[in-house]
This record gives sequence, structure tokens and C-alpha cells, in this order.
Amino acid sequence: MSGSSGRCPRCGYVLRYTTTGYSCNFCGLNGRRSVSSIVASTEGSLRRKVQEFLDPRRTVSYNRPVQRAFQACLFCGVNIPFGSITCPTCGKPQTTSFSDQDRRVFDYVAAHDGVISISNAALDLSMPMSLLTASLERLKATGVLKQE
Repeated sequence: MSGSSGRCPRCGYVLRYTTTGYSCNFCGLNGRRSVSSIVASTEGSLRRKVQEFLDPRRTVSYNRPVQRAFQACLFCGVNIPFGSITCPTCGKPQTTSFSDQDRRVFDYVAAHDGVISISNAALDLSMPMSLLTASLERLKATGVLKQE
């Protein structure tokens, strides 16, 4: 076998190696690999992997997260640049320290044009009325919601 070249000794086509043998997809030749050939290829593969791992110039790259160009102002709803601290239209600070519960309540109120029923909202959001009212009070205290 000319296994060192990776070509079929019968037709010259590229060989497909398995753990203990080889085969040619073109002419169908099958053969067994010698133990020394298996050990040598495994050793070479491991040596390359260790060298790549220990190489100090090795860099790892990740996909950059997609950033949105604009976000809606929490107070007036106008589009402002993503990450803005204050809204240029209404001048109010863009606080992002809402809990998930407060964000859900705010989104619910916004989806219903600011007019909600506490009991219906508690049912729709699957939360007790006491937690809902506490969340509404926190949102009012931060100035995000104003009761009319």
C-alpha cells in the first residue's frame, strides 16, 4: 500500500481512512492499516493539536453581537440611538434597571395604550395583584408611568 501518500495503489484515487483500514471510493479497494501507521498518524495528529493549543499567538475569534442602531425612549417612545443615557426629545434618563417583572408590566401597559384593569392585567400576566400593584408603584416612582 502506498498509504503514506494517501493514494490508492491500484487506481491513484484518494483513500478514505478508517480506524484500522482504508478504502478507495473509486475502485473499491479495501486494505488494513498497519499498527505502526495508525500510531504514527495518531501521534502526529496529537502533536499538531498540542502545538496549536500552546502557541502563544493563538487567537480565538467570536461572532460579534448584533447591536441595534436605535431603541425606543422609555417615556415618549421616540427612536433614540442605542445606549443613550438621556432622551434628546423629552430629556428623561433612560434607566434600564427594571426587573423582568417590571418590564413585563410596562410592556403590558404600553400594549393597552396606558389603560388597564388591575384584575385583568393580573390574570393576563399570571401574577398576584399585590405584585402587580407593587410593580406599578415602582414604575410610577421612577417616572416611567404617570397616573391620570
